[in-house]
Amino acid sequence: MLTDFALVGALLLLGKILRVHCRPLQRIYMPVAVLAGMVGLILGPSGVDILPWGRDFASNASLLTAVLFAALGLATDLPSPRCVAQRAGSLWAFNQVATVSQWLFAAMLGLFLATFFWPGLNPGFGLILSAGFMGGHGTAVVVGNIFSDLGWADALTLGLTFATAGIFISISVGMLILQLAVKLGVIRNFTCFNRMDDYQRKGLIAPDKQQAVLKETLSALSVDSFAIHIALIAVVTAFAYHSANYLSSFSEQIQIPNFVTAFIGGMMVRLVAQKTGCRRYLCENVFNHAGATTTDFLIVFGISSIKVMVLASYLLPMLILLVSGTLFTLFLVLWVAPRMLGEEWFEKGIFSWGWLTGTVAMGIALLRIIDPRMNGGVLDDYAIAYVPGSITDVFIISMMPLAMVHGFYMEAVMASAVYLLLVLFVWKVFLCRSQGQPVME
Repeated sequence: MLTDFALVGALLLLGKILRVHCRPLQRIYMPVAVLAGMVGLILGPSGVDILPWGRDFASNASLLTAVLFAALGLATDLPSPRCVAQRAGSLWAFNQVATVSQWLFAAMLGLFLATFFWPGLNPGFGLILSAGFMGGHGTAVVVGNIFSDLGWADALTLGLTFATAGIFISISVGMLILQLAVKLGVIRNFTCFNRMDDYQRKGLIAPDKQQAVLKETLSALSVDSFAIHIALIAVVTAFAYHSANYLSSFSEQIQIPNFVTAFIGGMMVRLVAQKTGCRRYLCENVFNHAGATTTDFLIVFGISSIKVMVLASYLLPMLILLVSGTLFTLFLVLWVAPRMLGEEWFEKGIFSWGWLTGTVAMGIALLRIIDPRMNGGVLDDYAIAYVPGSITDVFIISMMPLAMVHGFYMEAVMASAVYLLLVLFVWKVFLCRSQGQPVME
């Protein structure tokens, strides 16, 4: 494990050096973790095979997903229903519609392909698109492991491939959307590459704008603040593994993913800290940066472990799924978003495009192009809307693969459709009124 993590560290350092000094990589806004993962793929078992990876190095991605969701749970406060409704109700509703409909669309398209064109495909084939697109590499690993436990080992490689492709689609198509919006007069401020300063192009922060990551909350005479925060993440991660194994032992048909117990465990610790008054001694930045750091390492492990030979046998159905999924997501952002998000729909829509196809980081990157100083409240609204929405994400990610593999197609479709109708009803009847937002026809 030490060698594996050291290799990922070296790849990240190499990727950052290339990103700083290579102008073409800057122009396409290449994330360093993706670049490092691609180098790892070329130099790894699927390429020239010169890196001394451990035999089970790919399993490190599964460990990191538990760490990621533990940190996420520890940093998550549950907002009140009134706060969600008044501040970010429409964004919550759109997030729910986009999330559930993308998973449902991908599931049905994959089932259609498996039924009429490629009978050998797993009936849950379409789910790997949403797992990679919306959830990124972390969710791709989770869903891939669930399918592996259900007997489909190729799902992990396919999900990681969709996650990697989604990042490129997020930035490339996102830039086209921004340029089209400028021509149509939807936006006026557009920070193109040529107008960025040298620090922005290289992905650096100017020395006079750098900020501290950790807020000292504990006296170093007793224990270092960072040590306590990392200890909490470690304890919750261990809890996630043992509790998931225990709950899964009751039935061979249902396996509880450790990311679910990690997220719940993190929120439980957070709630206890609030009730006992310890909340004031926790620093959210540490948990947020721990999650972001884990994500970068996870991406490198994930891309490096892609089995290229597996992709060859799925190439055509993957292309159909990729193109169809991209077009459907464009429909969500360019047609549904204006009708649900009101006057400031484009800022929220372009951010949503980033996380619907890549990651939240991609959404932030696109948002910064039209709002460099982040003066708008999109991120704040997203943070409020995300927490109740994350419950739906956890349920879909853990249950949808089981439903598709075990043949509960109609049940999955009906449950998703009923939930979509319920969200639209709540949005139209309650949320639009609470925010004073007119409903666009």
